[in-house]
Amino acid sequence: MKEFLRKNLNLYHLIGIILFVALSFFYWYRAGKYSDNMLQNNLFLMIIWGILVGYLLADLVSNAMKRKNNEE
Repeated sequence: MKEFLRKNLNLYHLIGIILFVALSFFYWYRAGKYSDNMLQNNLFLMIIWGILVGYLLADLVSNAMKRKNNEE
């Protein structure tokens, strides 16, 4: 399990997750609390959405940086 986490979770992933959880909380606080949409008015779902989007975008950045370093 430790090896899996080391391979698939690095500093970029953690930064992305924390940033997007904060942004999703801010969005929920400003606009989503009073919305009729199920995803927007549920804080738990917004946090899960922030974790997923943050991880995926950070993974794209991390892989792009690795690919750039391997080409040089």
